[in-house]
Amino acid sequence: MSTNRLKRYSKEVLKHIGYEPISNQIKPVHIANGLFRLVLGEEYDIKSLNEWSKRFSQQKEINSAEKIKKDYIDVIDEEMTLEEINELRYFLELIFNADNAVTPSVKFSTLTIASKTQVTKEVQNEFGIPRFLYRILNVKVDGMPSPCIDIIKSHLNNENDEISRIAQPLVSIDSTSKKKISIEEKDIELSGIELRIRQAFDNLALNDKENGNKLLSLERIVLFSCFATILHLSSRILDISDKYCEDDRIPLLFDADGSLQAIKYASQETLLLARLGIEEYFEKVLEVIFRDEQYHILTKDEILKRIDETPLAESSRKKNKASEDEKREDYKNLFLGFYEQSQNPFDAIVKATRFLLFSDVYSTDPSGFISSLGGKIGLLAPRAGGGGRKRYSPDPIILEIIILSLLKKGEKVRLTDFGKRLWMQFGIIIGANPEEDMERLGKWNISQNIPGDLAGSLALNAEKIADLYISMGYGKRYADGVTMLSISGGV
Repeated sequence: MSTNRLKRYSKEVLKHIGYEPISNQIKPVHIANGLFRLVLGEEYDIKSLNEWSKRFSQQKEINSAEKIKKDYIDVIDEEMTLEEINELRYFLELIFNADNAVTPSVKFSTLTIASKTQVTKEVQNEFGIPRFLYRILNVKVDGMPSPCIDIIKSHLNNENDEISRIAQPLVSIDSTSKKKISIEEKDIELSGIELRIRQAFDNLALNDKENGNKLLSLERIVLFSCFATILHLSSRILDISDKYCEDDRIPLLFDADGSLQAIKYASQETLLLARLGIEEYFEKVLEVIFRDEQYHILTKDEILKRIDETPLAESSRKKNKASEDEKREDYKNLFLGFYEQSQNPFDAIVKATRFLLFSDVYSTDPSGFISSLGGKIGLLAPRAGGGGRKRYSPDPIILEIIILSLLKKGEKVRLTDFGKRLWMQFGIIIGANPEEDMERLGKWNISQNIPGDLAGSLALNAEKIADLYISMGYGKRYADGVTMLSISGGV
């Protein structure tokens, strides 16, 4: 049987990117598990806690109370009734299966993590994202790795919190199964979006350093890790394409509450730009691969001949039962369609191949990946189950993490200056500088297409977001109308 050339291209592209944003099954807890394992250099067996935390699967009981009582008689009161055991298991599942990532098989299971003994070996749904994040944290900037690493280690080694104490009788059964893991380190330099992500991680760590709530601190780091992955995937093209300059940003318009239609519509459009940025990112990497194969010197007819010789037999999509000849014909038609638009055979084969990777090879296309993960962390609305087009409408905890990653403790800035820094660090627009923000949106052809008074709505949107920060204790509005934002002594 011939192999599928598209799968080889896929592996090469994903290797270049450094992780695999190709599944909507990735959850924050998967990213947490992988990142924490790499930071600790350790992994643990979670068999006992996993069995207690997973009673049902597909509406069938998989670990009965009778079995639990028999297997764990040494760590429970022998007078405990079956009802009491199941009641305890109910609460354990609420705690340790908060992300619905616990499965009957430990091989695929990931617990909510309060301390190191809930950190397990690599599971499929990590897709290399934790290793990408760890690389950013571990590289030395100004001679030092990120302070996030020490904070994560300190919190995970501290097992004095309520959740860790609840789990202790069960994790102690498997504690001898701790395993050291080796981590390959490479000398790299960060630039562009990766450097800005690292700077934000460092600032978040410094602001969270004295926070006495370890669980909140870990949650903030994990949620920012997810946000950073989304930001990297959608903005990395700015760093690797000659089309863009150093100060360019793909805008993320944060909608305060969905009450302003112009903001709502414009935010939807900026999310579409992020998806287009992802497509362009993949195409840029494919350009490198195809240049190595000399496609850039081929004519249209020569590329069509190559497609005729390209093996495409296998498909990961069960719904795609087309024959190899049919798939090859589709490939040629796509190529010809893109060629008709650009009259550039090299550009056309790159775009046709990217399209087929997204539609035929990946279980979730990467541009859809950000919608899935963004919804899970409260960055996008509507939330799960809601109808309508998604837009950037972050929960208060995301807004809090953003300000903690941007400002230094004790620093006070005007709302207008905060808006400028949001733009430079992340490409985020809240409307704090309406004229400048209109120009930024106009550069991406958004402001011209929005019905209503977008400039006026931007100013109102900024006030609404400022109100949220004020309500969280991060700002104050003075009698002259000036709003100041700051991170005071505590967080």
